[in-house]
Amino acid sequence: MKSLRFFKPTLATTLAIGLAWLLSVRPAQAGYIVTLQQVGPDVVATGSGPIDLTGLTFLKSSIFAYPVIFPPIVSPPHLGPPGGADIRTGPGLSRVDLYSGGTGSKAFGTGNFNPFGYSPTSGSGDMVGAGTTVATTGAFGAQIIVPTGYVSGSALSDSATYNSASFATLGVTPGTYIWTWGTGANQNFTLKVLSAILPATHITNISTRAFVQTGNNVMIGGFIIEGTGSKTVILRAIGPELVAPPFNISNALSDPTLELHNGSGALIARNDNWQTTIIDGIIGASQVSAIQNSGHAPTQPTESAIIATLQPGNYTAILRGKNNTVGVALVEVYDLNSGAASVLGNISTRGFVQTGNSVMIGGFIVQGTGPKRVIMRAIGPELSAPPFNIPNVLANPRLELHDGSGALIARNDNWQTTMIGGIITGSQVSAIQNSGHAPTQPSESAIIATLSPGNYTAVVRGVNNTTGVALVEVYDLD
Repeated sequence: MKSLRFFKPTLATTLAIGLAWLLSVRPAQAGYIVTLQQVGPDVVATGSGPIDLTGLTFLKSSIFAYPVIFPPIVSPPHLGPPGGADIRTGPGLSRVDLYSGGTGSKAFGTGNFNPFGYSPTSGSGDMVGAGTTVATTGAFGAQIIVPTGYVSGSALSDSATYNSASFATLGVTPGTYIWTWGTGANQNFTLKVLSAILPATHITNISTRAFVQTGNNVMIGGFIIEGTGSKTVILRAIGPELVAPPFNISNALSDPTLELHNGSGALIARNDNWQTTIIDGIIGASQVSAIQNSGHAPTQPTESAIIATLQPGNYTAILRGKNNTVGVALVEVYDLNSGAASVLGNISTRGFVQTGNSVMIGGFIVQGTGPKRVIMRAIGPELSAPPFNIPNVLANPRLELHDGSGALIARNDNWQTTMIGGIITGSQVSAIQNSGHAPTQPSESAIIATLSPGNYTAVVRGVNNTTGVALVEVYDLD
Protein backbone atom coordinates (compact mmCIF):
# COMPACT_ATOMS: atom_id res chain seq x y z
CA MET A 1 0.00 0.00 0.00
CA LYS A 2 1.47 3.33 -1.06
CA SER A 3 1.79 6.33 1.22
CA LEU A 4 0.84 9.87 0.39
CA ARG A 5 3.73 11.28 2.36
CA PHE A 6 5.73 11.80 -0.83
CA PHE A 7 3.12 14.39 -1.84
CA LYS A 8 4.59 16.70 0.77
CA PRO A 9 7.96 17.48 -0.82
CA THR A 10 6.33 17.47 -4.24
CA LEU A 11 3.77 20.10 -3.24
CA ALA A 12 6.32 22.13 -1.32
CA THR A 13 8.68 22.13 -4.28
CA THR A 14 5.85 23.05 -6.60
CA LEU A 15 4.91 26.05 -4.48
CA ALA A 16 8.54 27.05 -3.95
CA ILE A 17 9.19 27.39 -7.68
CA GLY A 18 6.02 29.39 -8.13
CA LEU A 19 4.14 26.54 -9.78
CA ALA A 20 6.19 26.90 -12.99
CA TRP A 21 4.25 26.07 -16.10
CA LEU A 22 6.16 22.99 -17.14
CA LEU A 23 4.19 21.16 -19.77
CA SER A 24 4.23 17.45 -20.42
CA VAL A 25 4.50 16.10 -23.96
CA ARG A 26 1.10 15.31 -25.44
CA PRO A 27 0.55 11.59 -25.86
CA ALA A 28 -0.54 10.26 -29.23
CA GLN A 29 -4.24 9.56 -29.50
CA ALA A 30 -5.02 5.88 -29.42
CA GLY A 31 -8.52 5.51 -30.82
CA TYR A 32 -11.12 3.61 -28.84
CA ILE A 33 -9.84 1.39 -26.02
CA VAL A 34 -11.87 -1.19 -24.09
CA THR A 35 -10.42 -2.84 -21.00
CA LEU A 36 -11.77 -6.13 -19.69
CA GLN A 37 -10.82 -6.65 -16.04
CA GLN A 38 -11.54 -9.05 -13.20
CA VAL A 39 -12.78 -6.89 -10.30
CA GLY A 40 -13.41 -9.07 -7.28
CA PRO A 41 -15.99 -11.70 -8.31
CA ASP A 42 -17.07 -9.83 -11.45
CA VAL A 43 -15.70 -9.03 -14.89
CA VAL A 44 -15.97 -5.34 -15.81
CA ALA A 45 -15.53 -3.81 -19.26
CA THR A 46 -14.96 -0.06 -19.75
CA GLY A 47 -14.28 1.84 -22.93
CA SER A 48 -13.41 5.38 -23.95
CA GLY A 49 -11.93 7.39 -26.78
CA PRO A 50 -12.75 8.75 -30.26
CA ILE A 51 -13.21 6.77 -33.48
CA ASP A 52 -12.33 8.10 -36.94
CA LEU A 53 -14.68 6.35 -39.38
CA THR A 54 -12.79 7.50 -42.48
CA GLY A 55 -12.21 4.55 -44.81
CA LEU A 56 -14.96 2.36 -43.33
CA THR A 57 -18.02 1.36 -45.34
CA PHE A 58 -21.45 1.96 -43.83
CA LEU A 59 -23.45 -1.27 -43.69
CA LYS A 60 -26.73 -0.52 -41.92
CA SER A 61 -28.46 0.82 -38.84
CA SER A 62 -29.78 -1.69 -36.34
CA ILE A 63 -31.06 -2.10 -32.79
CA PHE A 64 -28.94 -4.17 -30.43
CA ALA A 65 -30.81 -5.41 -27.39
CA TYR A 66 -27.83 -5.92 -25.12
CA PRO A 67 -24.08 -5.43 -24.90
CA VAL A 68 -22.38 -8.77 -25.27
CA ILE A 69 -19.17 -10.72 -25.66
CA PHE A 70 -19.03 -13.23 -28.50
CA PRO A 71 -15.71 -14.82 -27.62
CA PRO A 72 -13.59 -16.28 -30.40
CA ILE A 73 -14.83 -19.52 -31.79
CA VAL A 74 -12.17 -21.87 -33.08
CA SER A 75 -14.39 -24.63 -34.49
CA PRO A 76 -16.86 -25.56 -35.72
CA PRO A 77 -17.53 -22.28 -37.52
CA HIS A 78 -21.29 -22.16 -36.87
CA LEU A 79 -20.79 -21.64 -33.11
CA GLY A 80 -21.11 -17.87 -32.85
CA PRO A 81 -19.51 -15.46 -35.33
CA PRO A 82 -17.88 -17.75 -37.90
CA GLY A 83 -14.21 -17.98 -37.04
CA GLY A 84 -14.16 -14.52 -35.50
CA ALA A 85 -14.85 -12.61 -32.33
CA ASP A 86 -17.11 -9.78 -31.19
CA ILE A 87 -17.00 -7.39 -28.22
CA ARG A 88 -19.75 -4.82 -27.53
CA THR A 89 -20.16 -2.69 -24.43
CA GLY A 90 -22.75 -0.12 -23.41
CA PRO A 91 -26.42 0.15 -22.42
CA GLY A 92 -28.93 -2.65 -22.68
CA LEU A 93 -30.89 -1.31 -25.67
CA SER A 94 -29.29 0.86 -28.35
CA ARG A 95 -29.73 1.89 -31.96
CA VAL A 96 -26.37 1.57 -33.66
CA ASP A 97 -24.66 1.99 -37.02
CA LEU A 98 -22.48 -0.82 -38.39
CA TYR A 99 -19.40 -0.21 -40.52
CA SER A 100 -17.00 -2.63 -42.20
CA GLY A 101 -13.45 -2.43 -43.47
CA GLY A 102 -9.88 -2.95 -42.37
CA THR A 103 -8.59 -5.96 -40.50
CA GLY A 104 -8.85 -7.20 -36.97
CA SER A 105 -8.02 -9.80 -34.36
CA LYS A 106 -9.90 -12.99 -35.14
CA ALA A 107 -9.44 -14.37 -31.63
CA PHE A 108 -9.05 -13.10 -28.09
CA GLY A 109 -9.14 -16.40 -26.27
CA THR A 110 -10.08 -20.05 -26.60
CA GLY A 111 -13.82 -19.38 -26.59
CA ASN A 112 -16.69 -21.14 -24.87
CA PHE A 113 -19.77 -22.17 -26.79
CA ASN A 114 -22.74 -19.86 -26.34
CA PRO A 115 -24.68 -19.17 -29.53
CA PHE A 116 -26.08 -15.96 -28.06
CA GLY A 117 -22.85 -14.63 -26.61
CA TYR A 118 -22.40 -13.63 -22.97
CA SER A 119 -24.65 -10.78 -21.90
CA PRO A 120 -23.56 -8.59 -18.94
CA THR A 121 -25.69 -7.84 -15.91
CA SER A 122 -25.62 -4.10 -16.60
CA GLY A 123 -24.25 -1.58 -19.07
CA SER A 124 -24.14 2.20 -19.48
CA GLY A 125 -22.89 4.96 -21.77
CA ASP A 126 -22.58 4.53 -25.55
CA MET A 127 -22.88 1.17 -27.24
CA VAL A 128 -19.59 0.65 -29.05
CA GLY A 129 -18.16 -2.54 -30.48
CA ALA A 130 -15.72 -4.27 -32.75
CA GLY A 131 -15.91 -7.67 -34.35
CA THR A 132 -14.30 -9.83 -36.97
CA THR A 133 -16.29 -11.37 -39.78
CA VAL A 134 -15.29 -13.70 -42.59
CA ALA A 135 -15.76 -12.45 -46.15
CA THR A 136 -16.70 -14.76 -49.00
CA THR A 137 -13.03 -14.80 -49.98
CA GLY A 138 -12.15 -16.26 -46.59
CA ALA A 139 -10.35 -13.08 -45.47
CA PHE A 140 -11.05 -11.58 -42.06
CA GLY A 141 -12.49 -8.07 -41.95
CA ALA A 142 -13.21 -5.65 -39.11
CA GLN A 143 -16.76 -4.60 -38.23
CA ILE A 144 -17.15 -1.47 -36.10
CA ILE A 145 -20.29 -0.55 -34.14
CA VAL A 146 -21.06 3.03 -33.04
CA PRO A 147 -24.23 4.85 -31.85
CA THR A 148 -26.56 5.84 -34.68
CA GLY A 149 -25.70 9.30 -35.95
CA TYR A 150 -22.25 9.22 -34.38
CA VAL A 151 -20.05 12.13 -35.49
CA SER A 152 -16.67 10.75 -36.56
CA GLY A 153 -13.89 11.73 -34.16
CA SER A 154 -16.04 12.71 -31.16
CA ALA A 155 -15.57 11.24 -27.68
CA LEU A 156 -17.30 7.99 -26.66
CA SER A 157 -17.40 6.09 -23.38
CA ASP A 158 -19.21 3.07 -21.96
CA SER A 159 -19.10 0.25 -19.44
CA ALA A 160 -20.54 -3.20 -18.81
CA THR A 161 -20.41 -5.54 -15.82
CA TYR A 162 -20.66 -9.34 -15.87
CA ASN A 163 -21.62 -10.33 -12.32
CA SER A 164 -20.15 -13.56 -10.89
CA ALA A 165 -18.14 -14.16 -14.05
CA SER A 166 -14.53 -14.92 -14.89
CA PHE A 167 -12.31 -14.95 -17.96
CA ALA A 168 -12.71 -18.73 -18.00
CA THR A 169 -16.52 -18.57 -18.18
CA LEU A 170 -16.35 -15.90 -20.89
CA GLY A 171 -13.67 -17.78 -22.80
CA VAL A 172 -11.25 -14.88 -23.11
CA THR A 173 -7.48 -14.73 -22.62
CA PRO A 174 -5.42 -11.78 -21.26
CA GLY A 175 -3.72 -9.82 -23.99
CA THR A 176 -4.13 -6.87 -26.37
CA TYR A 177 -6.30 -7.28 -29.47
CA ILE A 178 -6.62 -4.64 -32.20
CA TRP A 179 -8.91 -3.86 -35.12
CA THR A 180 -7.53 -1.24 -37.55
CA TRP A 181 -8.45 0.59 -40.74
CA GLY A 182 -6.57 3.41 -42.46
CA THR A 183 -3.50 5.07 -40.93
CA GLY A 184 -5.06 7.79 -38.75
CA ALA A 185 -4.47 8.18 -35.01
CA ASN A 186 -8.06 7.22 -34.13
CA GLN A 187 -8.60 4.58 -36.80
CA ASN A 188 -8.28 1.64 -34.45
CA PHE A 189 -10.23 -0.22 -31.78
CA THR A 190 -8.23 -1.90 -29.03
CA LEU A 191 -9.42 -4.54 -26.56
CA LYS A 192 -7.16 -5.00 -23.53
CA VAL A 193 -7.93 -8.12 -21.51
CA LEU A 194 -5.99 -7.40 -18.32
CA SER A 195 -4.48 -10.13 -16.20
CA ALA A 196 -4.27 -8.17 -12.93
CA ILE A 197 -7.16 -8.70 -10.52
CA LEU A 198 -8.44 -5.58 -8.75
CA PRO A 199 -9.76 -5.69 -5.18
CA ALA A 200 -13.50 -6.06 -4.86
CA THR A 201 -13.61 -2.88 -2.74
CA HIS A 202 -11.71 0.36 -3.22
CA ILE A 203 -11.88 4.10 -2.62
CA THR A 204 -13.27 6.20 -5.44
CA ASN A 205 -14.77 9.62 -6.27
CA ILE A 206 -13.09 12.00 -3.85
CA SER A 207 -13.91 15.61 -2.99
CA THR A 208 -12.89 18.29 -0.50
CA ARG A 209 -14.59 21.56 0.41
CA ALA A 210 -12.69 24.37 2.12
CA PHE A 211 -12.09 28.12 2.20
CA VAL A 212 -9.72 29.05 -0.64
CA GLN A 213 -7.36 31.96 -0.02
CA THR A 214 -4.15 32.92 -1.86
CA GLY A 215 -0.47 31.92 -1.78
CA ASN A 216 0.10 28.96 0.54
CA ASN A 217 -3.61 29.00 1.44
CA VAL A 218 -5.02 27.85 -1.91
CA MET A 219 -6.60 24.39 -1.91
CA ILE A 220 -4.31 21.53 -2.96
CA GLY A 221 -5.74 18.07 -3.52
CA GLY A 222 -3.48 15.05 -3.97
CA PHE A 223 -4.43 11.58 -5.16
CA ILE A 224 -2.73 8.39 -6.30
CA ILE A 225 -3.62 6.15 -9.21
CA GLU A 226 -2.61 2.60 -8.30
CA GLY A 227 -2.55 -0.42 -10.57
CA THR A 228 -1.20 -1.52 -13.93
CA GLY A 229 -3.26 0.53 -16.38
CA SER A 230 -4.36 4.07 -17.08
CA LYS A 231 -7.29 5.71 -15.33
CA THR A 232 -9.66 8.26 -16.88
CA VAL A 233 -10.91 10.84 -14.38
CA ILE A 234 -12.74 14.13 -14.39
CA LEU A 235 -11.53 16.86 -12.03
CA ARG A 236 -13.84 19.71 -11.08
CA ALA A 237 -13.44 23.05 -9.28
CA ILE A 238 -16.85 24.12 -7.97
CA GLY A 239 -17.72 27.50 -6.45
CA PRO A 240 -20.90 29.36 -7.50
CA GLU A 241 -22.95 26.15 -7.33
CA LEU A 242 -22.42 26.13 -3.55
CA VAL A 243 -24.61 29.22 -3.15
CA ALA A 244 -27.77 27.21 -3.93
CA PRO A 245 -29.36 24.43 -1.83
CA PRO A 246 -28.38 22.10 -0.31
CA PHE A 247 -25.14 24.00 0.44
CA ASN A 248 -26.42 27.58 0.90
CA ILE A 249 -22.87 28.94 1.21
CA SER A 250 -22.92 32.74 1.21
CA ASN A 251 -19.16 33.21 0.64
CA ALA A 252 -18.61 30.79 -2.25
CA LEU A 253 -15.64 31.32 -4.59
CA SER A 254 -17.14 33.07 -7.63
CA ASP A 255 -14.61 32.00 -10.29
CA PRO A 256 -12.46 28.96 -9.39
CA THR A 257 -9.55 27.90 -11.60
CA LEU A 258 -8.09 24.41 -11.74
CA GLU A 259 -4.61 23.03 -12.39
CA LEU A 260 -3.42 19.41 -12.63
CA HIS A 261 0.21 18.60 -11.83
CA ASN A 262 2.03 15.28 -12.15
CA GLY A 263 4.36 13.66 -9.63
CA SER A 264 7.33 15.82 -10.63
CA GLY A 265 5.33 19.00 -10.09
CA ALA A 266 4.90 19.73 -13.81
CA LEU A 267 1.68 21.44 -14.84
CA ILE A 268 0.00 19.03 -17.29
CA ALA A 269 -3.51 20.47 -17.61
CA ARG A 270 -5.47 23.58 -16.60
CA ASN A 271 -8.90 25.08 -16.96
CA ASP A 272 -10.82 28.27 -16.20
CA ASN A 273 -14.50 27.99 -17.17
CA TRP A 274 -15.32 24.45 -18.28
CA GLN A 275 -17.15 25.50 -21.45
CA THR A 276 -13.85 26.77 -22.85
CA THR A 277 -11.14 24.11 -23.10
CA ILE A 278 -7.56 25.28 -22.64
CA ILE A 279 -5.48 23.32 -25.16
CA ASP A 280 -2.18 22.66 -23.43
CA GLY A 281 -0.14 19.89 -21.83
CA ILE A 282 -2.04 16.61 -22.09
CA ILE A 283 -5.20 18.36 -23.36
CA GLY A 284 -5.10 18.25 -27.16
CA ALA A 285 -8.71 18.93 -28.16
CA SER A 286 -11.98 20.42 -26.93
CA GLN A 287 -13.39 18.61 -23.91
CA VAL A 288 -16.76 20.35 -23.71
CA SER A 289 -18.81 17.49 -25.22
CA ALA A 290 -16.96 14.87 -23.20
CA ILE A 291 -17.60 16.81 -19.99
CA GLN A 292 -21.28 17.17 -20.85
CA ASN A 293 -21.54 13.44 -21.61
CA SER A 294 -19.68 12.41 -18.44
CA GLY A 295 -22.65 13.18 -16.19
CA HIS A 296 -20.45 15.50 -14.12
CA ALA A 297 -20.66 18.80 -16.00
CA PRO A 298 -20.55 21.77 -13.59
CA THR A 299 -23.83 23.70 -13.38
CA GLN A 300 -22.19 27.14 -13.60
CA PRO A 301 -20.09 28.40 -16.55
CA THR A 302 -17.39 29.96 -14.32
CA GLU A 303 -16.62 26.61 -12.72
CA SER A 304 -13.78 24.47 -14.07
CA ALA A 305 -13.35 20.87 -15.22
CA ILE A 306 -10.66 18.69 -16.79
CA ILE A 307 -10.93 15.14 -18.18
CA ALA A 308 -7.60 13.32 -18.11
CA THR A 309 -6.41 9.78 -18.79
CA LEU A 310 -3.58 9.27 -16.33
CA GLN A 311 -0.95 6.59 -15.87
CA PRO A 312 -0.35 5.12 -12.38
CA GLY A 313 1.39 7.67 -10.17
CA ASN A 314 0.71 10.61 -7.90
CA TYR A 315 -1.08 13.76 -9.00
CA THR A 316 -2.02 17.13 -7.54
CA ALA A 317 -5.06 19.29 -8.30
CA ILE A 318 -4.71 22.95 -7.31
CA LEU A 319 -7.77 25.15 -6.93
CA ARG A 320 -7.43 28.93 -6.63
CA GLY A 321 -9.61 31.96 -7.24
CA LYS A 322 -9.20 33.90 -10.47
CA ASN A 323 -7.48 37.26 -9.88
CA ASN A 324 -6.67 36.15 -6.30
CA THR A 325 -10.30 36.12 -5.19
CA VAL A 326 -11.20 34.05 -2.10
CA GLY A 327 -14.14 31.96 -0.94
CA VAL A 328 -15.44 28.48 -0.24
CA ALA A 329 -14.92 25.98 -3.06
CA LEU A 330 -15.00 22.26 -3.79
CA VAL A 331 -12.31 20.24 -5.59
CA GLU A 332 -13.43 16.83 -6.86
CA VAL A 333 -12.04 13.80 -8.70
CA TYR A 334 -14.48 11.32 -10.27
CA ASP A 335 -13.49 7.92 -11.68
CA LEU A 336 -14.84 7.62 -15.24
CA ASN A 337 -13.72 4.02 -15.86
CA SER A 338 -14.09 2.14 -12.61
CA GLY A 339 -13.39 -1.23 -14.23
CA ALA A 340 -9.92 -0.31 -15.50
CA ALA A 341 -6.73 -1.98 -14.25
CA SER A 342 -6.18 0.81 -11.75
CA VAL A 343 -7.94 2.52 -8.87
CA LEU A 344 -8.02 5.90 -7.16
CA GLY A 345 -6.35 5.62 -3.80
CA ASN A 346 -5.00 7.56 -0.86
CA ILE A 347 -6.30 11.11 -0.92
CA SER A 348 -4.81 14.22 0.65
CA THR A 349 -6.13 17.79 0.56
CA ARG A 350 -4.56 20.88 2.08
CA GLY A 351 -6.58 24.03 2.68
CA PHE A 352 -7.39 26.86 5.05
CA VAL A 353 -9.74 25.79 7.85
CA GLN A 354 -12.08 28.44 9.22
CA THR A 355 -15.30 28.01 11.20
CA GLY A 356 -18.97 27.32 10.43
CA ASN A 357 -19.50 26.52 6.74
CA SER A 358 -15.82 27.20 6.06
CA VAL A 359 -14.37 24.20 7.90
CA MET A 360 -12.66 21.59 5.70
CA ILE A 361 -14.87 18.71 4.53
CA GLY A 362 -13.40 15.71 2.69
CA GLY A 363 -15.74 13.25 0.99
CA PHE A 364 -14.98 9.81 -0.45
CA ILE A 365 -16.81 6.69 -1.58
CA VAL A 366 -16.06 3.10 -0.62
CA GLN A 367 -17.12 1.13 -3.69
CA GLY A 368 -17.37 -2.62 -4.13
CA THR A 369 -18.73 -5.69 -2.43
CA GLY A 370 -16.87 -5.84 0.90
CA PRO A 371 -15.56 -3.68 3.73
CA LYS A 372 -12.55 -1.36 3.39
CA ARG A 373 -10.10 -0.55 6.21
CA VAL A 374 -8.76 3.01 6.12
CA ILE A 375 -6.96 5.52 8.31
CA MET A 376 -7.98 9.20 8.27
CA ARG A 377 -5.72 11.95 9.55
CA ALA A 378 -6.07 15.66 10.32
CA ILE A 379 -2.63 17.28 10.17
CA GLY A 380 -1.77 20.84 11.27
CA PRO A 381 1.38 21.56 13.35
CA GLU A 382 3.50 19.27 11.15
CA LEU A 383 2.97 21.74 8.26
CA SER A 384 5.02 24.43 10.02
CA ALA A 385 8.22 22.36 9.53
CA PRO A 386 10.10 21.71 6.26
CA PRO A 387 9.26 21.07 3.49
CA PHE A 388 6.02 23.03 3.98
CA ASN A 389 7.16 25.91 6.22
CA ILE A 390 3.58 27.16 6.53
CA PRO A 391 3.40 30.01 9.09
CA ASN A 392 -0.35 29.91 9.85
CA VAL A 393 -1.05 26.23 10.50
CA LEU A 394 -4.04 24.92 12.43
CA ALA A 395 -2.54 24.30 15.88
CA ASN A 396 -5.04 21.71 17.11
CA PRO A 397 -7.15 20.01 14.41
CA ARG A 398 -10.12 17.87 15.34
CA LEU A 399 -11.41 15.11 13.05
CA GLU A 400 -14.93 13.76 12.57
CA LEU A 401 -16.16 10.91 10.36
CA HIS A 402 -19.77 10.95 9.10
CA ASP A 403 -21.62 8.29 7.11
CA GLY A 404 -23.82 8.82 4.06
CA SER A 405 -26.81 9.89 6.16
CA GLY A 406 -24.72 12.57 7.90
CA ALA A 407 -24.54 10.68 11.19
CA LEU A 408 -21.35 11.13 13.24
CA ILE A 409 -19.81 7.66 13.49
CA ALA A 410 -16.28 8.44 14.80
CA ARG A 411 -14.25 11.39 16.09
CA ASN A 412 -10.81 12.19 17.43
CA ASP A 413 -8.91 15.07 19.02
CA ASN A 414 -5.25 14.18 19.66
CA TRP A 415 -4.46 10.77 18.15
CA GLN A 416 -2.73 9.43 21.30
CA THR A 417 -6.10 9.52 23.08
CA THR A 418 -8.83 7.40 21.49
CA MET A 419 -12.38 8.72 21.75
CA ILE A 420 -14.67 5.72 22.27
CA GLY A 421 -18.03 6.05 20.53
CA GLY A 422 -19.87 5.21 17.33
CA ILE A 423 -17.88 2.60 15.43
CA ILE A 424 -14.83 3.06 17.71
CA THR A 425 -15.06 0.53 20.55
CA GLY A 426 -11.47 0.27 21.81
CA SER A 427 -8.14 2.06 21.95
CA GLN A 428 -6.62 2.73 18.52
CA VAL A 429 -3.26 4.09 19.61
CA SER A 430 -1.25 0.92 18.91
CA ALA A 431 -3.02 0.31 15.61
CA ILE A 432 -2.27 3.88 14.49
CA GLN A 433 1.38 3.50 15.46
CA ASN A 434 1.62 0.18 13.60
CA SER A 435 -0.10 1.53 10.48
CA GLY A 436 2.94 3.55 9.44
CA HIS A 437 0.79 6.69 9.33
CA ALA A 438 0.95 7.95 12.91
CA PRO A 439 0.92 11.78 13.01
CA THR A 440 4.18 13.36 14.14
CA GLN A 441 2.53 15.80 16.56
CA PRO A 442 0.36 14.81 19.54
CA SER A 443 -2.25 17.51 18.85
CA GLU A 444 -3.01 16.04 15.42
CA SER A 445 -5.85 13.56 14.94
CA ALA A 446 -6.33 10.11 13.43
CA ILE A 447 -9.07 7.49 13.10
CA ILE A 448 -8.87 3.90 11.83
CA ALA A 449 -12.17 2.57 10.52
CA THR A 450 -13.44 -0.49 8.68
CA LEU A 451 -16.16 0.85 6.39
CA SER A 452 -18.89 -0.85 4.38
CA PRO A 453 -19.47 0.36 0.80
CA GLY A 454 -21.06 3.80 0.80
CA ASN A 455 -20.43 7.54 1.06
CA TYR A 456 -18.38 9.06 3.87
CA THR A 457 -17.31 12.53 4.97
CA ALA A 458 -14.28 13.55 7.05
CA VAL A 459 -14.65 16.98 8.69
CA VAL A 460 -11.64 18.94 10.01
CA ARG A 461 -12.13 21.90 12.32
CA GLY A 462 -10.01 23.71 14.88
CA VAL A 463 -10.51 23.06 18.60
CA ASN A 464 -12.14 26.14 20.19
CA ASN A 465 -12.89 27.55 16.72
CA THR A 466 -9.25 28.22 15.90
CA THR A 467 -8.30 28.62 12.23
CA GLY A 468 -5.33 27.83 10.02
CA VAL A 469 -3.95 25.62 7.27
CA ALA A 470 -4.51 21.87 7.69
CA LEU A 471 -4.31 18.62 5.75
CA VAL A 472 -7.03 15.96 5.64
CA GLU A 473 -5.92 12.51 4.44
CA VAL A 474 -7.42 9.08 3.80
CA TYR A 475 -5.11 6.07 3.37
CA ASP A 476 -6.17 2.61 2.23
CA LEU A 477 -4.83 0.08 4.77
CA ASP A 478 -5.84 -3.08 2.84
